[in-house]
Amino acid sequence: MEERTHQEERAILVGAGEDRQLGELARLAETLGLEVVEILEQGRRDGSGYLGRGKREELSGLLGRAGAGLVVVDDELSASQARVLEKAARVTVVDRTLLIIRIFEAHARDAASRLEVELAELTYRLPRVRGGYKALSRLGGGGVTTRGPGEQQLEYDRRVIRQRMEKIRKRLEEEKAARKVRGARLKKEGPPHVALVGYTNTGKTTLLNALSGESRSTADRLFETLETTTRLVAGASSNGKDSDAGSSRPDFVLTDTVGFIRKLPTQLVHSFASTLEAAKDADVVVLCADASSEKLDEEVQTVENTLAETFSEADSNLSHRETILCLNKTDLIPEERERELVASYPGAVLISAKTDAVRPLLDAVYEALSQSRVRLRLLIPHAEYGVASGLYGRAEIHASENTEEGLRLDVTLPKPQVHRYANYRTTS
Repeated sequence: MEERTHQEERAILVGAGEDRQLGELARLAETLGLEVVEILEQGRRDGSGYLGRGKREELSGLLGRAGAGLVVVDDELSASQARVLEKAARVTVVDRTLLIIRIFEAHARDAASRLEVELAELTYRLPRVRGGYKALSRLGGGGVTTRGPGEQQLEYDRRVIRQRMEKIRKRLEEEKAARKVRGARLKKEGPPHVALVGYTNTGKTTLLNALSGESRSTADRLFETLETTTRLVAGASSNGKDSDAGSSRPDFVLTDTVGFIRKLPTQLVHSFASTLEAAKDADVVVLCADASSEKLDEEVQTVENTLAETFSEADSNLSHRETILCLNKTDLIPEERERELVASYPGAVLISAKTDAVRPLLDAVYEALSQSRVRLRLLIPHAEYGVASGLYGRAEIHASENTEEGLRLDVTLPKPQVHRYANYRTTS
C-alpha cells in the first residue's frame, strides 16, 4: 500500500449531531499519526451526506485553505454517505469506526487480538465492498499501520469475506474454550485475581508496572494496550516491604485489559467481550479513571455501561465482587481539585501511578480481597512442612509460631481453598 503524503496526513475533523466527541476524535487521529488542522461541526446529521449541502461546500473550501487531504468523521458512515461526502470534499473520508479499527490493528500484538481486529474489519468491509469506499484502501500504510487485514485486496467478494469470517470465528471459539480451561485451573489452584478496567489512556498499564515491577509500554496514545496482560504481584513478605515480623500478605494475579471508549464501534464489541473476560472472573475489579480528565464522570459511566453491554446482565452485575474506584494521575491536578474529588467520590482511592505512590491502592486491594476470604487458625505438624510452605503466596499470614506440636498459623485464605486445610484447623 502506498505511503501517505504530507497532505494526506493533514486532517480535518467533522462532527454532526448532538453527541459530538471531537476532542476524543482528535486524540484518536493523532494516535494514528495524523495532524489535525481544522474542525467543522454541524448541529444535526444529514441522512444522505452526513453534512448538509451548505456544510459540504464549506468543508471543500476549508480543505483547500488548510492544505488538508483527509476528512475524519466522528460517527460511522454508511457507504452512500461516504460517497456523497467524498464527492463533495474530493479527498478521502474516514469514519470513526475505521479509524479505531486501524488503531486496534496497529496495537494488536498477540494472535487472538489480530484475529479479533481482522474480524471487525471484515464485518465493517462487507456492506461496503461494492461501494468503492476509498478510505478502505487509503487509511493505513506509512505511519503506524503497516500490516494486517487493511492490506488485503479491496476486491474481496462477499462470499470470500463470509468464509474468512466464519473461519476466524471458529478459531476464536477454540481460543475462548482454551482460555476458559486455563482460567478455571488457575482460579482453582492459584492466587486471587484482580482486574484493571477503565477508560482508554487512564494509566492502567502504568499501574500494572508499578504494582508488579514489570515494564510495559506506557506511551501517551489511545488503546496502547489491546490484549490482556497478566502479572503476578508478589506478597509483602516476598518483596521485603512488610514491617511486621512473622506476617505476610498473599500474592495476587493482576490483569491489565483494553481501555474503554465512548461510541465504541459495534464491530469491536466482541473484541471487548473477549479481552474483558478477566474482569468477569476477577475476585476484585479496579476501575481506573483519569482524575485530570474534564469528562471524568462521563468516562466512569462509559466503563460501567460498556461492561453492562459487553456481558450478560448476570455477568455485568459487579455487586457480587469487590470493586475499587481508582482515580489516577493526581499529579496532574491541583490540591483543590483533589479535595473536590474526595468529596464527590467517597471511598475512591486517589493516587499517581507515575510517581509510584501506589501503596494506598495496594492496601485497598488487600482489604477488598479480605472480604472474599476467611480468617482461621491452623496447626500444621512439622512432618507436613510442605503444607505450610504451600500457604506462602496463597494466604495472608498474620502470625506464625513454632511449637512442639507443629507450626501454628493465623491466616486468611480465599473461601474456595478453606476446605484444603480443614484437617489442620484449631481454635487455640
